[in-house]
Amino acid sequence: MSVGLWILLILLLLLIGLMLLPVGVDAEYNPEGFFLRVKAGPVRLTILPKKPKKPKKPKTEKPEKEKKPKKKKKKPKITLDLIFTLIRLALEAVSTFRKKLKVELFRLWLLVATKDPYQTATLYGTISAALEGLYPFAARALDIRERDVRVNADFTEESMGVEGRLILTIRIGQILGIGLVFVWKLLVWYLKQKSEHKKAA
Repeated sequence: MSVGLWILLILLLLLIGLMLLPVGVDAEYNPEGFFLRVKAGPVRLTILPKKPKKPKKPKTEKPEKEKKPKKKKKKPKITLDLIFTLIRLALEAVSTFRKKLKVELFRLWLLVATKDPYQTATLYGTISAALEGLYPFAARALDIRERDVRVNADFTEESMGVEGRLILTIRIGQILGIGLVFVWKLLVWYLKQKSEHKKAA
């Protein structure tokens, strides 16, 4: 066997080993901010929050050129339906691995509150129903060891509150596979929505 084939074989084995490497992910969101920690074997890394960078030396100010006014781009509206649709598609992508993803902890505490009590009640009902509808997808896709989901409505507050934490174990190869399946499902859903809008128009 030539040297080139040996090198190719070694690289292939390294790639397979990397794909099979289990990675522990600990993602948490609370009023203090977003935290993301990763564990791969003996290595532990804190991805977020990032360490503060050292302040750079002030640069000499240059005369500012006249900037042309930029055209404002229309941002797509993010609705609850869109959010829950994306979550459903993600869970469908995860389900292709048939419960091989172990979730040690899934915690979601949601406080529903708005300035309008009627809107608060309506939003509470919508979110509760959507979460109940998503749970069967999650149960089929994930091996959830501990689940703590709470949704409460507060008619005295005016702003929403959310806390959550997700601890899971996943292989690097599974991350790539889930990403590809999710992109495919998202593309199919987008083309379907586009076709329906054209028919309606």
